[in-house]
Amino acid sequence: MTPAPQALLLDFDGLLADYDHRRHLQGLAQAAGRSAADVDQALRGDGLERAHACGALPGEALLQSLNGRLGSHLVAADWQAARCGASRLRRDTLALLERLRPGVRIAVLTNNGPLSVAAISALLPGWTVLGSGELGVRKPDPRIYLAACARLGCGPARSLFVDHLFRHVQGARSAGLHADTAHHTQSLRRVLRRWHLL
Repeated sequence: MTPAPQALLLDFDGLLADYDHRRHLQGLAQAAGRSAADVDQALRGDGLERAHACGALPGEALLQSLNGRLGSHLVAADWQAARCGASRLRRDTLALLERLRPGVRIAVLTNNGPLSVAAISALLPGWTVLGSGELGVRKPDPRIYLAACARLGCGPARSLFVDHLFRHVQGARSAGLHADTAHHTQSLRRVLRRWHLL
């Protein structure tokens, strides 16, 4: 019988929360005094958002570049407020996770840069939130899962990763982790029971 995992890594957007990117853009646009389309073009047209999520562009540098393109004065608090406003926690899923077997290390693993990781940490106080910007690589690259396991002090073979995207699950499996998909509380409950974590 395979031993129960000692660490549980969870996706955020699409598993622990519902995220509305348009609402995030609208929040930034309101703070910047520009249109959401302008903000979207500045972030994605020049690859700023992806560079930040990959760890190639620190948060302050992203905001400086964004402000230069928009003629705005956005600060980190504006980003975090917009990100929090665009994220709706799935309370039933979080309640399920409160029933985890004692001693399991739990963390979020998300494809986001430090600005959004700060917002996620504010939404989930006390949680460990590991972002691709900090780790320098994005899911589904196997290296991100190994880096996350190292941060938690748990080997891949004793770690379980759960995401709503199968390609991310495949990346975790190729790194030697146990991994499965879940899209809502019911499917996550089935996964956790299968691995004797409840």
